[in-house]
Amino acid sequence: MFFHPDLPTIFATIIVSCLALALTLGWASRGSPDGLATWALGLCMQAVVFALLALRGSLPDPVLAALGNFLLAVALSLFLVAIHRFQKLPQNYAGVLLPPAVLVLGLLVAARELHERIAFANLIYLVQIALICLRLLRFRYDFPTHGRNLILLGMALNLTGAASRIWIAAFRPENLHGFLEPSPSQAMGFLSVFAAVILASNGFVMMAKERSDARLRDFARRDSLTGCWNRIRVEEVAERELARLRRYGHPVSAILVDLDHFKEVNDRHGHALGDVVLKDFAQIARAATRETDVVGRWGGEEFVVVLPMCGLAEAVATAERLRARVREHGFAAGVRMTVSVGVAAGLSSETWDAWMKRADLALYRAKTNGRDNVQVDGVAFTQGPAPGGPPTARMIWCKDFASGDLALDAQHRALFDEVNALLALGDAPQEKAKIVAAVRAFLAAEIAHFAEEERIVAAAAYDGAAEHACLHRDLLARAETLLDRYVKDEIAACGVLDFIVHELFAHHLLTEDTRFHRALGV
Repeated sequence: MFFHPDLPTIFATIIVSCLALALTLGWASRGSPDGLATWALGLCMQAVVFALLALRGSLPDPVLAALGNFLLAVALSLFLVAIHRFQKLPQNYAGVLLPPAVLVLGLLVAARELHERIAFANLIYLVQIALICLRLLRFRYDFPTHGRNLILLGMALNLTGAASRIWIAAFRPENLHGFLEPSPSQAMGFLSVFAAVILASNGFVMMAKERSDARLRDFARRDSLTGCWNRIRVEEVAERELARLRRYGHPVSAILVDLDHFKEVNDRHGHALGDVVLKDFAQIARAATRETDVVGRWGGEEFVVVLPMCGLAEAVATAERLRARVREHGFAAGVRMTVSVGVAAGLSSETWDAWMKRADLALYRAKTNGRDNVQVDGVAFTQGPAPGGPPTARMIWCKDFASGDLALDAQHRALFDEVNALLALGDAPQEKAKIVAAVRAFLAAEIAHFAEEERIVAAAAYDGAAEHACLHRDLLARAETLLDRYVKDEIAACGVLDFIVHELFAHHLLTEDTRFHRALGV
């Protein structure tokens, strides 16, 4: 016979495996608060349980059963304690001590028949294993969950075994008298326990390693002085958000900040105080932004903030809030600081380097305009109070928009008014029909404008006229796609409004349109 069940050998295998794993976890747990030592103690308890089973016949069965079941319940409680310690949670001692106490009390007082004792004990185990699984599933992981999944797989085997024993005790009690008699079914049952021990224990070790690796990666991506993310992490987030912008239309903006006259702080007060100023600024920046925003140190006294799901208007408001808080903050040794800020919205048609170059140009304008101010990429953008309401954003016409062609400039000025009307709409769900109608009206006006612009550009014999017309069609097609997704509730209003305002209109006007100005004689 290929499979010959030998229970003593299986017991010995489980005992040795538990002790070997306990030794491994105990050795790895030196100085670690991750619960590895507690898990190892639970494994030792399990080894004792199977040692007692192997000694069956040497001790009275009632004593053996009560002690073995108690120790197994204690082992499961220790596993739950280990998980609580791993997750840095306060310990619920009632949940740990109550199951073993109830089990012993029930076996000694309530459950008198064999099938009653087996059903009662396995019901307690079932509850304990379910608590372990629930705790594992409810935890919020910021690292891979392969180890957790292995633990859950091992616990699923234990759950299956406990449930099957309860079912047999309830409906096939006559089969319980041969509980420890050699048979293929008994051998398979104990082998499943062996597999559960291996899976769950290795899973716990893997889970600890995954968190440790995540911490090391996190440490490698942070600036050691300020605790902000470093350039590597900022670029990773920016590339990911640009991909989300291209695929889903989710807006994203960036804020580039420079501490004004920071070199004078180092020269006058020393680098130690300069480091304190940088740390304080990092705290101010984190407090002035959302939890989902990524604050990074770009280099020296320059910092960058990537704002996912944030349009340009909201980014400008955040930049102004940050500037004001820095100006009001009293730094060490009576130092007062101001910041210059450049803001740029991410565009689906460009790279992170191009995006940062636009933010850097805006920052340069903030410095040349006297510092302690916020400048926005490409457009004159201001926050003005709306009557009786919150601040609103408006784009302001400036000479950089002028093409020199009176007809085109008149159309651009008219479109400017429509763009500001779109900016005033906001993102209120109850205004959806109004937003859709306004966007459709703007796109109709833009289509007419593009047609007239293409006619003028072609008449001026501009070499890039055909490519310019293709760009128009691409921008309009993407706008229609985003509007359709907004109508279907797949994206928020800001997803379509930000694209139309900043990419289809403002950025196109300031970059692509300026290319044919020479052909018009400007």
